[in-house]
Amino acid sequence: MNPEQLIQQIDRGRTEAVYFFSGDEAYRKEEAVDTLVARVVEPGTEAFCMDVLRGDESDAAAILTAASLVPMMTDRRLVVVRDFHKLPQKDREAVADYAERPVPSTVLVLEAPRVNLKTRLYERLAKSAVSVVFYPLFPERIPAWLQQQAKRYGKRLTPEAAHQMQAIVGTDLGELAGEVEKLAVFVGGRDTIAAGDVESTLGPVRAGTVFDIAEAVGEKDLVRALVAYERAIDGGDAPQAIVALFVRHLVILWKIRFLKKDRRTDDDIKKKLRLGWGFNRFYNRYAAQSRLLTGRDLLSGFEALYEADTALKSSALPAELVMRRLLYTLCTGHAA
Repeated sequence: MNPEQLIQQIDRGRTEAVYFFSGDEAYRKEEAVDTLVARVVEPGTEAFCMDVLRGDESDAAAILTAASLVPMMTDRRLVVVRDFHKLPQKDREAVADYAERPVPSTVLVLEAPRVNLKTRLYERLAKSAVSVVFYPLFPERIPAWLQQQAKRYGKRLTPEAAHQMQAIVGTDLGELAGEVEKLAVFVGGRDTIAAGDVESTLGPVRAGTVFDIAEAVGEKDLVRALVAYERAIDGGDAPQAIVALFVRHLVILWKIRFLKKDRRTDDDIKKKLRLGWGFNRFYNRYAAQSRLLTGRDLLSGFEALYEADTALKSSALPAELVMRRLLYTLCTGHAA
């Protein structure tokens, strides 16, 4: 079963006793859990009829106890086990035993990142539970996914607007979903979200900023890079979002350089990368920057961005200092 079929099944009112969700696409997994919560747990009964446990903080006894409790004030309970893969092997085996004879009044959701589904344990779960793997969406499928998200708010997202959103925001589904919600509020009573709406809310700041930073880095102009960064911060972008956008930007430049070396035409490159309308619209700037930045620039850029991303997530250093060091390294080629 794929994620789309799962959501459709739950929306039709059919739920199973045990689910095993795995894969690297965190947002879609969370979306599936939220859909189950809406279907299984009646509002106001969460404290009595829903438990969320973690594999690195729990054990099989606690999970099976929660799954075996009798529902209060409703007909069913929901138990979600995050990071199921972090349970000790014997505890995972005990939960797999339960999955073969589950309590009918409980919906048990086991969640894990990408795991080896060919191991004996996960093959057992695949037979007794509904196993769904959440793979990252291919870039060419994201515009259609965005249009489905817009329908949740009673809006029609035009194909051009969907492609433009992807070009500006990237492929992070959680971030894209948040931007769809903002756009739905922005257009108010209108039924359609058009490319102009995306341009008004996202384009000038986000697309312009990442291009401006890339051009400044290519020209080794630290002052311009810092100005572009400050403009992004003033526009509401978080440092980690800027890093993520810049990583995606450099990946595109790297691919263009590779295809250019293979003597591909511009039209061939657009078709090969399949990044949509927004990419094609900005292609000339991408192509110009791919010539401006050398292969060494791109490699050192990826290394610096990785270090900055790690520091932003785990270091005690202020984000402002991390980002200024990043831009200094990108523009000068030397660590700050």
